[in-house]
Amino acid sequence: MTIAELPLLESDDWFGALPAARRRLIVDQARVRSVATGELVYAADDPPNGLWAVLEGQVRLIGHLASGVDLLALILRPGTWFGELSTMDGRPRPHDAIAYGATRLLHLSQPVFNRLAADEPGLYRDIGLLVCAHQRTALAFIAQGLSQSVTTRLARTLLQGAEVSGSDVLNIRQSDLAGTIGVSRQTLNKELQRLCRAGLIELAYARITLRDRKGLAAIGDD
Repeated sequence: MTIAELPLLESDDWFGALPAARRRLIVDQARVRSVATGELVYAADDPPNGLWAVLEGQVRLIGHLASGVDLLALILRPGTWFGELSTMDGRPRPHDAIAYGATRLLHLSQPVFNRLAADEPGLYRDIGLLVCAHQRTALAFIAQGLSQSVTTRLARTLLQGAEVSGSDVLNIRQSDLAGTIGVSRQTLNKELQRLCRAGLIELAYARITLRDRKGLAAIGDD
């Protein structure tokens, strides 16, 4: 990592608020990793592999729902730290973390984190604050989503599914999609039929094909 990149990391609210000695300790013990676009930083259910920060490029966290839908949970841009939850509790990763574009990351490995935390117990509190910050962001995102209309939530969910899968064809049952956006199957069917009549999607058994992403995006922005 270059000296010029340190201000980028310190611009993050969490990292910038750490004591200077703690920031230096983390940076000195971390290593820079280059990751190609589409490459996994870690996968859902992987064991924890430490704490990460984006220096260049982008990382996306992808969640796999029981309904079979893959949703974009978070987009991580330069200066953002991630991976703290499993680093803290030692449990498997809850998301895929995938690089988009040529990406450079700062990586504090799990063994190094464990060693540093044994010598500096305050590091556990620091990571706990990062967990809290991301939890607050997630709750605000959920609250915003619930305040949106069913049509808006549906359009956004369809677009996210297409973006994550890389295909305009989504293989999903209506009952599962209804559970994902929090409505009854009957309500969902009415909304899907409305989008179908507008020429935005095409319906088949357990399959939805997106025909007009721009039109769906306009609805999703409402």
